Amino acid sequence: MANDENPDGEGQWVVLEGGPPGLPSRYWIPGGAGGNGVRLTVAYYGQHQHFDHIGIRYVEGALMPVFRWSYSTKIAE
Repeated sequence: MANDENPDGEGQWVVLEGGPPGLPSRYWIPGGAGGNGVRLTVAYYGQHQHFDHIGIRYVEGALMPVFRWSYSTKIAE
């Protein structure tokens, strides 16, 4: 995502490594949504993309958590 502003003021940016084509490498996680600090789940084109926390990194002068893609599952109806 190109926007450096917090979309709603609650939450944080994270870095995503891997995953399906087109998924942004920086992703906004609203406060309390999407993960537990160890694993992160992102809904993307009808599937849940699962990421594991692998560390932290400076990105454009800000310290951000980094998650690496692990696997995907279909979203249950």
